[in-house]
Amino acid sequence: MALTYEELARYIDAYFAEFNAYGQDPGNIHRMDEYFSKDFVFNPYIAHVGKVAGRDNWYKVLLSHPSGIEKLTPEDLVIDERRQAFVAQIKTDLIDRDTQQVLLTKRYLARYPLVEEDGKMKIQRLDFFWEILPAGALEIDDVFERDWKKQRGRP
Repeated sequence: MALTYEELARYIDAYFAEFNAYGQDPGNIHRMDEYFSKDFVFNPYIAHVGKVAGRDNWYKVLLSHPSGIEKLTPEDLVIDERRQAFVAQIKTDLIDRDTQQVLLTKRYLARYPLVEEDGKMKIQRLDFFWEILPAGALEIDDVFERDWKKQRGRP
């Protein structure tokens, strides 16, 4: 089941809209099952960030930082109809869930190969790179660490 360029473009638009609405919401995270394959792999090219195998493990990562929500905005897309994959340059605003204040903005470069599963195209893997912010700038891990400390039982 190969998707045409136009179908891929619609799929990508729907994916980013659904991710922003439900991808970090514990009550609705499984709506993302429509997009991530069961054997999904998060494959970061970032020092000290490990690979995550399996859709449910990926959801644990997405839900591990409830006070900081990532809003993804694709700024540029490359759609490869023949290979059934797309690449997105993404602007990410990290927003404080309580205040709705944008804490930082960062850019990602992500490659998404697709695979057919149960008669639908789904994201098989996320090959992921992120922008290095200037020294001293607030970083994503600084924000996420608030939640990670709580989960480890530290103030």
